Amino acid sequence: MKLYFAPIEGIAGYIYRNAHRKYFGGADTYFSPFLAPTQDHGFTTKEKMDVLPEHNQTLKLVPQILTNQPEAFLWAAEEMQKRGYQEVNLNLGCPSGTVVSKRKGAGFLGAPAELDRFLDAVFSKVGISVSVKTRLGMEEAAEFEQL
Repeated sequence: MKLYFAPIEGIAGYIYRNAHRKYFGGADTYFSPFLAPTQDHGFTTKEKMDVLPEHNQTLKLVPQILTNQPEAFLWAAEEMQKRGYQEVNLNLGCPSGTVVSKRKGAGFLGAPAELDRFLDAVFSKVGISVSVKTRLGMEEAAEFEQL
């Protein structure tokens, strides 16, 4: 069995992850709190600090990306690859109202045709492994089959 550590809003940054690994034995893989690339292709200082390779040396970290723009995702994935990461994660699970209202995270599930175009654009060009964190659907589990 593999143990994955999903981010907990506000407390799952690199300091917490390293303490968890040291004192509780750790998980097989840790996922970062989501990185939300800006329109001009940037990250906040906090996001940059969280994924610095030197802050995550003793654990396997998968940076999680939150966007609904293929160009932004591809840019962020390339930036993570430059930092030595071998995988990034697409966040399609965040249910926060501010995220969903921007059609990101779980909100993207409510636009399956748009999501399909996004995934086509991303997977036709991405140069790094991509995993997806998702929900079964935006409103109900029956949506999963279409998704």
